[in-house]
Amino acid sequence: MNLKRLTDRIFEFDGGHRAFDFDLFEIHSAFQPIYAINNNAGMLYGVEALARPLYKGKSIEPLDFFSRLSARDRFVADWACLCLHIANTAAWQLGNTNLFVNLNPGSCRFTDQMIRGLDAYAEQVEAQGLSLSKVVFEITEQEDGDKEALSAVVEKLRSLGFGIAIDDFGVGSSDLMRVNELKPDIIKVDAGWFRKMMEGEDTRQFAHQIILKLHETGAHLLFEGVETPRELHWARECAGSLIQGWLFGKATHMNQATQARKVAMPATRVPVRQSA
Repeated sequence: MNLKRLTDRIFEFDGGHRAFDFDLFEIHSAFQPIYAINNNAGMLYGVEALARPLYKGKSIEPLDFFSRLSARDRFVADWACLCLHIANTAAWQLGNTNLFVNLNPGSCRFTDQMIRGLDAYAEQVEAQGLSLSKVVFEITEQEDGDKEALSAVVEKLRSLGFGIAIDDFGVGSSDLMRVNELKPDIIKVDAGWFRKMMEGEDTRQFAHQIILKLHETGAHLLFEGVETPRELHWARECAGSLIQGWLFGKATHMNQATQARKVAMPATRVPVRQSA
C-alpha cells in the first residue's frame, strides 16, 4: 500500500479541515467524543474518527458508499480514511487524547499489503507528532471473515504499539473466546445488544454474567450508543469506565468534538416501577 499516493489526494477545504478526493466522491472526517466517567463527571478520553462520504457534493450514508465498492476499492478506501483521520487529528493537536479508528476486517484478506502498510502508517503517525499508543484500532469481526488473517494483523498492530479495541461486542462473531484470543485493551459493548439485554428481566442477569467475564480480561469496557440517562445508569451499573453516545456528543468537527474536556454526569436514577 503506497500511503504517499493516498496522502497526495488529501486537500484542505475549510479552516484546517481536510478531505480525501476519491474520484466522484469526497471523504470527510467526523469525530465523536468518548469520556472516561467517574461519580460526578466525565473527562475527555478520546474521539472516534468516522468517515463522512459525499457524492457530487451531497452526503450519503457510509454503508451505502462502502457497499458500492469492490473488495479491492474498499481496501483502498479504508486506507484513505486512516490517512485522512490522522491528517485531521494532527491539524488539531489532540495531545494526550486517544484517537479511535476503524479497521474493516475484510481488508485483512490483503494480509501482506496490510502489514506492510501498517509499518508505513506507524511512521506517518509519528511524523505528525502523535503517539502510536494513543491510536486505537477498532476491530469488528465478520461471520465469514478470515480469522487467521485478522489475528496476524492484530499482532502486527500490537507489536507496533497501537491500541486494540473490539467493536460491537455482542453482535456477530464477537464472543468471549475471541476476546481471550485477541486480548484487546478496550471492549466496545454494542448499544443494541446491551439495551435489549438490560431491558429484559430474564436477560439482565445473563448480561451481568457476561459483563463480569469481560471485566476479568482486564480490558476497559466502553459502552457506545448511550443516548439517555437510563442507558448511562445501566452502563455505570455494569462498571463501564468509558462512555460514547449522543447523550454526550454527536459526531462533528474535531474542534467541536474536543471542546468539552469535562462534562457533568446527568442524574441516572431509574424510577422504581409501581406494582398495579
